[in-house]
Amino acid sequence: MTIAAMVTNLSLLNATVLTSTRMPSTMAEDGYLPPALAARHPRYGTPWIAIIASCILYALLAQKTMVQLLTVYAWLRIGVTILTVLASWRYAKAQPDLPRPFRIPWGRAGLVYVVAAPLVMSAVALVASDPFARKWGRWPCCWVP
Repeated sequence: MTIAAMVTNLSLLNATVLTSTRMPSTMAEDGYLPPALAARHPRYGTPWIAIIASCILYALLAQKTMVQLLTVYAWLRIGVTILTVLASWRYAKAQPDLPRPFRIPWGRAGLVYVVAAPLVMSAVALVASDPFARKWGRWPCCWVP
C-alpha cells in the first residue's frame, strides 16, 4: 500500500510539473516571460527549460510549511479573482449591447456591488494573512501587465 501511494504521489507530481510548464512556455512565446522558457526540446518537443525552472521552483517551495504554502496560494487565487472581476467589468463597459446569457440585477448598482464585494473581501483577506504570505504572496502579482 505504501509503495502504491508513493507511485501515485510521484505520478501526480510528474503530471503537475509537465502540465504547469505549458503556461510559462506560452507566455514566453507571447513575450510576457523570458524567451528561453519557450525553448522546445529537439527530440521530444517539450518546453524543457520551463520544466527545469518549474522543478527548481517546486524544490524551493517544498522547504516551506503547508500553512505558508496555503497562504501564498490564497494570495494568488485572490489575484486571479480580482483580475477576473475587473476584466468582466471592463468587458461590460466596452460591449454594453452584446447579448449575454444572464444580466446582473439592479443595473449599475448591481454591477458596482458585484465588482466591489470581491475586492473588499480580498483586501480583508490580504491584510489579515500570514506575514510570510504578505511578503512573498504579492510578488507574482507584480508580473501582471
